[in-house]
Amino acid sequence: MRTFEHFPQPTHPNQKPCPLCGTHDDKPCVLVQVDGTERDRICEAQPVHVACFTELDVARYRRDMGVIYLWCKEESRCRR
Repeated sequence: MRTFEHFPQPTHPNQKPCPLCGTHDDKPCVLVQVDGTERDRICEAQPVHVACFTELDVARYRRDMGVIYLWCKEESRCRR
């Protein structure tokens, strides 16, 4: 997964903040594919801060489905 040094700033009305912390803080990020948007090998993606994956400890792996997902028991835990 490629890491980008800067989080996209909200210069476009459709630019959403990091779904985990709710900010556009200028920190390294990765692009995560939006499920169900792939068409002809092109898809939509959502930037997510790298630190949010590690600091919030929300990544989980479901062996029976072979899926990595983010788990937030409480809304406040993910969006600081």
